[in-house]
Amino acid sequence: MKPLPVFPPAGRLFRGFLLLVFFVFWTLPVVPEEALDWDFDTLFDEPEDAQGGAPSGGGDLPGEVPAAGGEAAGSLLTGLLRRSGFSLDLSYSVNAGYSPGWSEAPWFAGYDPQYSHVLGLNLNGYLGLDVRISENFRAQSSLNFSVPGSSLGLSVFYIDYTLLNRVYFRAGKFTHNWGISPNFAAANLLSRLPQGNSGGDPFILKADIPIGIGGLQMIALTRPGFMAGTTPAFRELGYGAKYNLAFTWADMDAGFFYHRDMPLRFSLSVKTTVKNTELYFETVEVVRHGTWDDFGVSANLGFARSFLNDLFSVNAEVFWNGEDDAYYFKPKTELEDGSSSPFIPGFNLAWNLVYRPRWIWNLRFALAGRFALDTSTAYIMPGLSFAPLSHIDVSLGVPIALGGREGRYYKADNADTKGRPFALALLITLKGGYRLDRY
Repeated sequence: MKPLPVFPPAGRLFRGFLLLVFFVFWTLPVVPEEALDWDFDTLFDEPEDAQGGAPSGGGDLPGEVPAAGGEAAGSLLTGLLRRSGFSLDLSYSVNAGYSPGWSEAPWFAGYDPQYSHVLGLNLNGYLGLDVRISENFRAQSSLNFSVPGSSLGLSVFYIDYTLLNRVYFRAGKFTHNWGISPNFAAANLLSRLPQGNSGGDPFILKADIPIGIGGLQMIALTRPGFMAGTTPAFRELGYGAKYNLAFTWADMDAGFFYHRDMPLRFSLSVKTTVKNTELYFETVEVVRHGTWDDFGVSANLGFARSFLNDLFSVNAEVFWNGEDDAYYFKPKTELEDGSSSPFIPGFNLAWNLVYRPRWIWNLRFALAGRFALDTSTAYIMPGLSFAPLSHIDVSLGVPIALGGREGRYYKADNADTKGRPFALALLITLKGGYRLDRY
């Protein structure tokens, strides 16, 4: 019998442990408690805990004047900012898992023979502080720490300021997204990277101006990968703007983003609801501003719908990538470091199926898949998750690569002696949190 490999050091353990991520971050993101009753209006909103969302709790907000006919978004935001005080968030999680299978995951460039059997363990902590100094001024920060590796980092730090109750500013280190698709981030122009750029968490200055039935958002953005030093120069900044129109029958966003190291990109996103089915369409136009003669178009079309009284949910999407050497930045998560990731050229398909039978333990079955037509390779992930005890989640997935070994999802240099095109990913998570409000 072939002996199990020696337990790898923290860095290699963490990299190998990413086999588990494809269950957690490809399948579970489409299986939230309320999925897919997917609300495309909030699908890409910043997480409340991570990005300084309003503390939970009912009751009237001090200083808020209810709007006639219902709460307008501007009135709600004004009420939130008028509260003074602070909230403190603490959360902790322990992730443990085991993954036999691939000795090289198809999404890695290199390999390690030890990946044929991977045992993983990490502990994560989060400390968030949200301080509302006045009705116009607010500051939020988040500190994350984890072991092994003893990493400690400031994941979020920003300030909010409202000017004359007309212009809402936010400046600092935080993640902000454009676009609709939960599968392909093409229309999220703020996440784009030049080829060979490592990216890094962004530093952003944005201003939101409500106008009529929509509003204008203006952005200045840079990343560590764009900067030669610790302080950005003007030439290292990217600039963009997005205008929103919220009609009763559809919601539309049109925007652009420019950085001197990347092509000039324009985007258009449209979403609507037709007979309980969420439909969305996005397109991105690309012009290389060095010569102004290289033009490309990408587009995606998708839908999401729930059936059987929300027991069964479906999302499917087709995406055409008309850009060569197109990359985007995937933000850091509990299990995965932030990284540059490529878009696959040509036609791509994605599907996410979720079934919640409501039998016991919040049981959920899921099937996620990706198919790249140009390279004739596919990736599918059947899996299940359940919560047998308080604060404990158990997830099991089987990532499978199909098609030609030269394709994106199954590379020919897989060093596994048995040539196995699949792996097993088991993840057990213990998590909990506490919030203290003083307003």
